Order: sequence, then structure tokens, then C-alpha cells
Amino acid sequence: MSLHFDERYRTNNTPWEIHRPDASLVRFIEADKVGPCQALDIGCGSGNNAIWLAQQGFMVTGIDSSALALERAKAKDHKGLCDFQQVTFPLEPIAGAPFGFVVDRGCFHHFREQGERLLFASRVAELLSPQGCWLSFIGNSDESREGPGPPTLTAQQVCQAVEPFFIIHALIASFFDSDQDPKARNWICHMEKRS
Repeated sequence: MSLHFDERYRTNNTPWEIHRPDASLVRFIEADKVGPCQALDIGCGSGNNAIWLAQQGFMVTGIDSSALALERAKAKDHKGLCDFQQVTFPLEPIAGAPFGFVVDRGCFHHFREQGERLLFASRVAELLSPQGCWLSFIGNSDESREGPGPPTLTAQQVCQAVEPFFIIHALIASFFDSDQDPKARNWICHMEKRS
């Protein structure tokens, strides 16, 4: 998968890239849903969300399988606020755990098999501290789209994968913050690690 995404970054075929922090993430943090802590950005891409979180006082580790995406993230992070690591999640170890907050914007939905999603969710839970929270932005299968777009999951598929490990505080149907028109539908899922 890393070579696939390296090629997409090399050819600028990155419709998810918005060159700013995701507006839904910004609203979530500004609503005091979670305060500054050790944070992990899974599938951080070129670092927009990770760098913004660090500017808000979070101690951020950003991981991605794409070396080219991470090069771009490090180039943007002029002050060296984040720890960017090339990691294939959920298979490889991550330095910096435990985390109080995990965010993924469009990573979880790439795992097409239920067993893969369960592994993803269990690994997030392992990396989180007690009562840690996970905010996931997931392609929403309620959308009927002609042409390309993000992978999608049903609400049931999301819940079946995460509920063994997380209390779901909110599963909201919304839209990805995007420069594409029309914007792709998503789920915004706010979860807390089960004790």
C-alpha cells in the first residue's frame, strides 16, 4: 500500500489533500472534547492535522506508510513540532504510546474486511491510555456516488468493528472537508476506550 500512496503523492493524485486542518477536527478540539495530550495521527499524509494539533499544545506523533507524504509533512513542520514516523498500521510498532487521543481521517475505511477492521480498532485501543479517545472520519456508504471517491462503510460495519473496544459517544453523518465538489459523505465517529 505504501508504494501505491507514494505514487499518488508523486502524481498529485491526492483528492483528500486540502492543505489545512480538517474543519471537523478543528470544531471537535475547539469544543473541548479533548485537551492537549499525547496524540497520534494515523495516516497523517502531508501533516496538516498533525501540525495543527501540535500548534494547539498536543504532543503529536504522525504516522503514514508513504515516505513521500512524510517528506512533505516534515517540510511543512518548520518548527519540528511533530514526530513523523513511517509505519504500516496496524502491523508495525509505534513509538510514543500511550496516547490520550488518536485521530484518523480516511484511514480506517481502507480496511475492507471485518477482521482487518477489528484488528485496526484493537490496535488503536492498545495504543490509547485509559479513557483515551479516538476520532475517525470514515467514508459513508449511504452516499451514491458516480465516479471516484473514498471507500465507504455502513454504520453497522463501523459499530461491529469498534464496539468490542470502544464506547461510541457519537456517530454522525456528515461530509468530508474537501476542495472537491460535491463533497463526499462521511461518518464522524467519536469513541472512548473501554475500561
